[in-house]
Amino acid sequence: MNLTRAHEGPLPDMSCGRRQSRASVRICRECTVQTRAFCAVLDDAALAQMERLHTICCLAGEESLFMEDDAAIAFFTVLKGALRLSKLLPDGRRQITGFVLPGEFIGLAAGEVYAHNADALMDTSLCRFSLTDLDRIGQENPELNSRLLAMTNSNLSLAQDHMLLLGRMNALEKTANFLCSLRTRVAAADQPIDPLVLPMCRADIADYLGLTIETVSRTLTRLKANNIISLPEHNLVRINDIAALTQLAEG
Repeated sequence: MNLTRAHEGPLPDMSCGRRQSRASVRICRECTVQTRAFCAVLDDAALAQMERLHTICCLAGEESLFMEDDAAIAFFTVLKGALRLSKLLPDGRRQITGFVLPGEFIGLAAGEVYAHNADALMDTSLCRFSLTDLDRIGQENPELNSRLLAMTNSNLSLAQDHMLLLGRMNALEKTANFLCSLRTRVAAADQPIDPLVLPMCRADIADYLGLTIETVSRTLTRLKANNIISLPEHNLVRINDIAALTQLAEG
C-alpha cells in the first residue's frame, strides 16, 4: 500500500503539539483508543518509533481539519470527539458522507488531494502522522499495512451500506439503520450506548440520510411513540427495544 504524497508540512489553521516524553512507548500504550486504532498490531519498538513522529491536533466544534481538494499530506486517528465528512454538490448543496468516531482513522486519499471536507462536531483531538512517515513505518512493519487494509475495507462496507440506505430504504428504515449502525460503532469505541450520545445535530443526520430535518424529527418521534426509543435529551437516544429497531433497520 503506497501512502506517499508529494507534499509535506503542517496543515493550515490547525493546533498541533508534539507530545514529549522520555517514556514514549508508555504514552502510546496508555492511549485510550490504542487497542482499536490502526497501530494496535505494532510491538513496543514500532510504537516507540511512531511516538517520536506523531503530533496531537486539537479542534473546536465546527473547526475544519481539512477541505475537499486540499493536498493530502497527513493521516489522523480520532482520539476523542467526532468528525463530519461532507462534499459540496455542483448546485451548492452539502452531502454528508460519513462520521468519524474515536479509534477510527481519516486521511488516506486515492489521489493527491482529499476527497471530502472534514469538520469537528465537537471539541476533538486527533493523532496526526505525515503520510510519508506512515508509508515508511508501513514498509518496515507489513502488519500495519494489513491492519490499514482491513480497516479500509470496513470503511468501504460502510459506504456501500450507505448507498443502499439512500437508494432503497424509507425514512423509518433509514433512521433505524442509522441508530443501529451508530450504536455498534460507539460500542466498538468503548463509549456509552445507554443512552446513546448523538454528536451530530438533526440537520447533519438529515443530510446524511437524504431526508429533511422535519422528516428526521417526525421519524424519531414515531419511534418514541412506539416505545422503541426514548429521547431523554435532544442529543441523547435510549434504545428500549433493540430487536424492533434492528428489524426496522433491516427493511
